[in-house]
Amino acid sequence: MLRIVVKTLKTKKHISVKILNIKKALKNAVSPKRIAVLKRQLKAAKKVKAIKAKLLVCKPCERKALRKKLAIARKFLKKVAAKALTYRPRPISVRIANIKKALKKAKLPTRRALLKKQLRFAKKVSALKKKLRTADPSERKAIKAKLFKARKALVKVAAKVKKAPKHISVKISIIKKKLKKAFSPVRRAALKKQLRAA
Repeated sequence: MLRIVVKTLKTKKHISVKILNIKKALKNAVSPKRIAVLKRQLKAAKKVKAIKAKLLVCKPCERKALRKKLAIARKFLKKVAAKALTYRPRPISVRIANIKKALKKAKLPTRRALLKKQLRFAKKVSALKKKLRTADPSERKAIKAKLFKARKALVKVAAKVKKAPKHISVKISIIKKKLKKAFSPVRRAALKKQLRAA
């Protein structure tokens, strides 16, 4: 019995660390999609913690049902955690390189202007990150606040870039790519219609 309690307490500490890490990630997150998925992950982690706490004080007859609930909760937490990883921001150097590539291909003035703005904010984020690495402890708080603001602005501009109109040739190539990957007859028909309209 003592072994079970010690083992459960160890895992309880582990889930507490997980919760702290999710909260930390949530504090630094700026993307709405990442915030939403991290909130889901936090909720799932708290559920796992609550079931583990119940297991410590439950009656022997309740243990089997609680363990079953714990297994389901853990499985869901694993699933949400994997999804949260896909929403992790790419390294800023990769993002800058991708913006530069998009800027080379962009032909419409409105899209070009937004991409230039995005590149400016991405470079600002990169500069602040470098500054933060060598900053004095007294300066770190102010730099972190500036970095968070710049990251938020970058996400906002990136969303505008996604919505910005693309040149017709770019639109056609995107539809063709989607058509290659599409298997559903309904989706293929809809993409063919889009292609004809373009």
